[in-house]
Amino acid sequence: MEIKKDTEWKPRWLTTEQFSDIKPIHLFHKEQAPSPEELKKVPDDLKNIHVLVRACFSTEKDSERFMLKVTADDHYKLYLDGTFVTEGPAAGYPEHYYYNEIPVECRAEGEHCIALHLYYQGLVNRVYNSGDLRFAFAAELTDMQGKQIPLHFCYKKLDCYSGETIGYETQFLENFDSRKFPKGWKTTDFDNSSWNNAVPAKWADYSVEKQPTKQLFFSKRKPDKLLYYKDGRILLDMGEEVTGYLCITAEGKAGNTIEILCGEELEEDGRVRYKMRCNCTYRECWTLADGVCELEPYDYKGFRYAMIRPQKGVTIHHIYVLVRYYPFDESKCQIETSEKKLEQIFTICKNAVKLGTQENYVDCPTREKGQYLGDAIVTAHAQVLLTGETDMLLKCIDQFAATAGICPGLLAVAPGSLMQEIADFSLLYPQLLMLYYRYTGDDGTLKKYYKTAENMLTHFSKYEREDGLLEQVADKWNLVDWPENLRDDYDFALTRPVVGEGCHNVINALYLGSMKTVNELAQALGKEKPYNLKKRIKAFYKAFYRPESGLFADSETSMHTSLHSNVYPLYFELVEQEKEESVISFLLEKGFSCGVMLSYYMLLALAKKGHYDDVYRLLLNDSAHGWENMLKEGATACFEAWGKEQKWNTSLCHPWAAAPIPVLVEEIGGIHICPGKEDGYYFTPHIPDFVDYFKVSMEMCGKRFTVIKHGQQVKLGVILKNREQEE
Repeated sequence: MEIKKDTEWKPRWLTTEQFSDIKPIHLFHKEQAPSPEELKKVPDDLKNIHVLVRACFSTEKDSERFMLKVTADDHYKLYLDGTFVTEGPAAGYPEHYYYNEIPVECRAEGEHCIALHLYYQGLVNRVYNSGDLRFAFAAELTDMQGKQIPLHFCYKKLDCYSGETIGYETQFLENFDSRKFPKGWKTTDFDNSSWNNAVPAKWADYSVEKQPTKQLFFSKRKPDKLLYYKDGRILLDMGEEVTGYLCITAEGKAGNTIEILCGEELEEDGRVRYKMRCNCTYRECWTLADGVCELEPYDYKGFRYAMIRPQKGVTIHHIYVLVRYYPFDESKCQIETSEKKLEQIFTICKNAVKLGTQENYVDCPTREKGQYLGDAIVTAHAQVLLTGETDMLLKCIDQFAATAGICPGLLAVAPGSLMQEIADFSLLYPQLLMLYYRYTGDDGTLKKYYKTAENMLTHFSKYEREDGLLEQVADKWNLVDWPENLRDDYDFALTRPVVGEGCHNVINALYLGSMKTVNELAQALGKEKPYNLKKRIKAFYKAFYRPESGLFADSETSMHTSLHSNVYPLYFELVEQEKEESVISFLLEKGFSCGVMLSYYMLLALAKKGHYDDVYRLLLNDSAHGWENMLKEGATACFEAWGKEQKWNTSLCHPWAAAPIPVLVEEIGGIHICPGKEDGYYFTPHIPDFVDYFKVSMEMCGKRFTVIKHGQQVKLGVILKNREQEE
């Protein structure tokens, strides 16, 4: 990727002696290309590194405010005078690295301490841009007049964290030894005379920009239930899935231990299932120092339950969870209905979106913690409606655009250091742009990223055959759906890479749909439509349409008609009007014979064709493939699959299953935000006649929109500047 040299802040990057002269590894490559040889030579002592840094400064007033610019690679936690302030930055590429601008206030004159707990993970995964041997931080403090306050940082490398990796090499377990942790290091009166001075990072070549999103939200939350056993064990239940840090204060003697087991569910005998089905094993050991100690967790977890097992003689004083997620106002979007199961479905989807929006849109907050393009379509659509904000969506669009420097056809996950490419997801990139444009009308931003979408399609065009269809798209994974057992017996060999002859349906439906969306984006910008689709659509019909069934087959040589091969053509309106009825009937007969992500496209496709009653019934279907099944299995956040046993490593918090949110708000409730319209909104409620009571309200663009159906009467309302207007 090309490095941008222009920047609004030119930070002075500091690091430790160990990292000052190390040459970073260039990690970016096509997925099927070999990883850099240097990765094989990186020793283990350059992974899972925790470093404390601190600097003191003085003030002459009782109350003085400052602005702190701060960043770190991989991550920092910030404290002022011993109190936790925030953490960051959001992960980014070195060519587009973020810094945070944080207002701080010193409430008393005298000496003050800025302390940072830095972390370098050193793993190549979906979470950080780590593993490249870049470990550095930068901080600049100025008063409100812009005068810089000198900061001289010293550091200490820690050896109190240990543990193996879990998930998909996603994080390290944190066995924590309080005996090795410098107590009081965050405060001004701590003696750091034995610490080393931070040194310049000679290799630092970042291009930084202010993080375009807010800082994470943090809140102390007490357990919903605590069960105390006679042998000293304590079972914690938060009442629902949470994301954050389990914080404990305990007292004992040096060497005493506490075993901590976390999980998303309980075993039948009531034990915490810490060997989680999502492939994370949350089992850690805390070793105490003499006296009162505090557990210092660094990386966050997704869990509901915890079993705390203190050694005899240890006293547990306090237990809470410091929850974290992107700022989320629960009141911004709400649904009430006489169908309580529908409210519960909305709630579990809402919870998953809240917990799955961290510093980016994570596919799950446990096993992967990565931002996937395909997942982000559903999560972003829901998150924008739930919060009324588009800043996270825009950052997501920008981060995937940055991957064009690795492959113009884009990567599937960004901004981590894992190189993964999924053709289906790349072809959905224009959908992200369309989402943003729909809610903002911002043609300046659309213009900025439009070329990325065009270049992505140009990349795929090299796989076109003479009739315009794609054949053997081999440089990226052809997904169709995930997990594999929810592909409705899709009749095409989806090897990695695809090696079979002929072409298959889904990749071509997505290709045509992507071109169609780019045509719409071009129109919005006043450009000519770049793609003439008549020839390609005709070829699509010739290859896949089966007149005898009135359906689309999976490949040009197959007669099998899967749900997937018919959902995307209907969603992208590739189906001729006189042929829609057979496709719609087929979809309704099949139900959700697919993974949870495809349900988003299926429900929206049916809604486009006016089948709102069927959409409503599908949302509430009580089969094994529906959200009601998740409720039966105890969901407090929507799952990765329809049921716990439908995928070998099912995550129990996966916002790509959040399709009910946009469907209920926009298609059933009929609230549409469109800044391009004169009023900026319009209503088209489609609440079924058989529903007695339904209310949906949401807040966006400084307005509160409400749709209420009670009996046969429907009321539409807008609250603007504390004045209600009824339409």
